[in-house]
Amino acid sequence: MTNNKCLKATTKTQRRKITKTLITGANKGIGFALAQNLGHRGYEVLIGARNETRGQEAVEKLKAEGITAEFVKVDLDDLNQLTSLSALTDIDLLINNAGISGNIHSDKGHLDMEKSAFDYSTTDLEETIKTNFLGTHTVIKELLPHSLTENAKIINITVPVSQEYWMPLAYVTSKAAQNAMTFAFGHQFKKDKSKKQIFAVMPGAVATDLNGAKVGDSPFVKSPEETAQMISKFIFDDKNHNAQIINFDGTIYDNYEPGLRNKVIKDVAKNGLKRKFKK
Repeated sequence: MTNNKCLKATTKTQRRKITKTLITGANKGIGFALAQNLGHRGYEVLIGARNETRGQEAVEKLKAEGITAEFVKVDLDDLNQLTSLSALTDIDLLINNAGISGNIHSDKGHLDMEKSAFDYSTTDLEETIKTNFLGTHTVIKELLPHSLTENAKIINITVPVSQEYWMPLAYVTSKAAQNAMTFAFGHQFKKDKSKKQIFAVMPGAVATDLNGAKVGDSPFVKSPEETAQMISKFIFDDKNHNAQIINFDGTIYDNYEPGLRNKVIKDVAKNGLKRKFKK
């Protein structure tokens, strides 16, 4: 009886040597490149996509490369559908890559990243925030209780949200909310003394269907494959990046208001946590 228990425990340990990742929006672009990168590192890859046909096509491509892959339906627009993700187990790495650009159509073209901030409607904002923020939030919440391993990492693919030269309002607003969630969840992991990590990566300009950019358009535009390699370096650099946003050049941001935070720290050190505010 004891030998059988030991055998079962050993078998389970051996099984867990195989690491598993769920990547949303993994049927193309950065997501698929990450699936290839991690798959060749020995990860079992779960291809998260809303379209099953395209998701299965991605799975077959990965299998042809010798990668263990499986399709998982992930539709960020359908919050009820996302509850099914709670049935997944042993996720070591969750990469939230899926998202929409928001309505960037204008009289200049279908993909106008310079569309005026005044031309976005309330509906544009609602749809984009629901998908990119609430959808991603729901994915994490469904996986947190039982689906993620003890040392799991959650990576959110994000963008800068306050640059003058690039400001598609609906998209950056949704990412600002997602970035705030990255900080909040990361700080909560610290408070809870959890071994899990959550951080975000800003990959910079990448040639994807989302923005219509192509490699060669400028020296700054990267291919999805180059981007996946860059992101994987941050994942496997043996550093704790919890509650951080990492730029593609390695610059780390751990808050949005460094000046304000320093002022608050000095104020607390001087006056304590309890303050009386004058009316």
